[in-house]
Amino acid sequence: MNSTILAIRAVTSMYALQFLRPVLWIGIGVYVLLLLLIGWIATSVSAWWWLLAIVPTFLMSVGIVVWLIVRTLAARLAPSMNKRQKTATKKFVGHIGTVAEHLGTPKFVIMFRVVKDILARPTSGKTFIGEIAQEPGEMRRDFEDLRSLF
Repeated sequence: MNSTILAIRAVTSMYALQFLRPVLWIGIGVYVLLLLLIGWIATSVSAWWWLLAIVPTFLMSVGIVVWLIVRTLAARLAPSMNKRQKTATKKFVGHIGTVAEHLGTPKFVIMFRVVKDILARPTSGKTFIGEIAQEPGEMRRDFEDLRSLF
């Protein structure tokens, strides 16, 4: 199979798996909070309120089934990778996260960071504009390195 396609599959799979983990924990947290609330109401008012727990339990069951299907598809999408390939893939996925974070940053926050960089030079020497300008070139080099590993 083409190395570009394998690299894209690896990045897509790793990004999806990285995204799915917090979704599971947030869903479990919301479910537990709802059950605690229903339990509190049931003990305070009437045991019949436990019937209300059917709805979140059904929704959680459906959500877990959907989550497992998506996770299985994402895991199957990934080509088999050795340690170097996984490390390179994680590095590239980190770049994607950084770029997405920069693109989603509101304009007033960008202005604040630029002004802050002008007034107080960062100790690391990396300014916000420097990071944004450097990211596409690094991503291209990292993707080429990742592609060469497949």
